[in-house]
Amino acid sequence: MDRNESAPAIVIKSERYKERDRIITLLSPVWGLRRVVVYGAQKSRKAVKASLYTEAVFHIYENRERRQTSLVDLNIISIHENVSESLETSFAASLMCEIIMKERGEDAPAYYSLLTGLIDTLCAENYRRSVIQFVIRALDISGLAPDFIRCPDCGRRYAEAEILGFSRSGLTPCCSDCDSMSGSFILPPNARRYLKDSLSCDAQKAMSFEISQRMETSLMRYTIRLYRMVTSAELKSALMLSELSAGTQELDVVVSTGNKR
Repeated sequence: MDRNESAPAIVIKSERYKERDRIITLLSPVWGLRRVVVYGAQKSRKAVKASLYTEAVFHIYENRERRQTSLVDLNIISIHENVSESLETSFAASLMCEIIMKERGEDAPAYYSLLTGLIDTLCAENYRRSVIQFVIRALDISGLAPDFIRCPDCGRRYAEAEILGFSRSGLTPCCSDCDSMSGSFILPPNARRYLKDSLSCDAQKAMSFEISQRMETSLMRYTIRLYRMVTSAELKSALMLSELSAGTQELDVVVSTGNKR
């Protein structure tokens, strides 16, 4: 039997479909990932529009016989227009959505809360920090976040000033003794403290931690590389962000969650 449904969701992908229509992918805490046809979106001015990153209560119609779901109407919550502020913010939002697509709708309520909470923080000044918080929390949601207190390989508690390496066997940051990458993928102590403190509180509070722009750039690259190594995911937006971001890849700037040093 065909049916109408309504639920909050955000558009995380939009693509052309046939000559006149579009298919949007919704992330919803109720539906998970849902592909929905928007009829006439390419041509008709009267058609219901749902642009990329639109957050709304979506009203959809599921046609069981045709195995197709279409958009009927929507009540907009936010269009998140800040995403189009710059190329950097656009690619940052795209990266977040890519990661969610890789998870195939698993833990949809957690990802919906994370995305809708952090996408509003995107701006030209702090998009790097938003990406850091999103990526490390995405790893946490999937159960793959590193332990920034003890080495997962040998169990030894990290020293305060210890530089972490990376274990290829465990696919995780580890102590210097268990490092199997010869120091080619490292995490200095102040950077480790920043990530550990971030995961100990909510994302909005973590966004207020002071961090230099140079450290933001380096940590953004580190967390993206960490995600790719842990999940083996290819992220198209990651390359563009790396090319757009200035700064070095070394994490050699002192970070404080209190005052910038």
